[in-house]
Amino acid sequence: MSENATLWFSLLVAGLGVLAIAAIMFFGFVLTRQWLWRRVPGPDVLEWLFQHVPPDRRYSEQLPRCVAEAYAEHLQRRNEFWTTYGQVVIAALIIVVLSILLLTKAIAAEAGLPILSGISGFAIAKGVAAGRGIAPGPGRQGE
Repeated sequence: MSENATLWFSLLVAGLGVLAIAAIMFFGFVLTRQWLWRRVPGPDVLEWLFQHVPPDRRYSEQLPRCVAEAYAEHLQRRNEFWTTYGQVVIAALIIVVLSILLLTKAIAAEAGLPILSGISGFAIAKGVAAGRGIAPGPGRQGE
């Protein structure tokens, strides 16, 4: 390939990479903005639940524990999501940079291709592992 074609092809890959990363970042900003608009109510949740839960004593005793477990589960899943989200953004950035370096022959294929396959394998493995980590609900743990 001529130098001019390599330059334009590298610019095309860089543009598509920036567009893909911008789309991923936009998705994260939309999620964050949506979350800020519908905040989880604080102590009012327990008051509402005490008013709407049947007056049976065993429900009233278990209610604070169930609310605490549900909130802890929510925080855990939120942290897992944002960790995976950050790893995807970084992996996409590394893939774009390595692709441009390989196109311009700044690094040899013997050095760049194992790195690309390692990043791709990590991203695929992370996606498969994230789909399997669904915990049972509070009522089904003893079964």
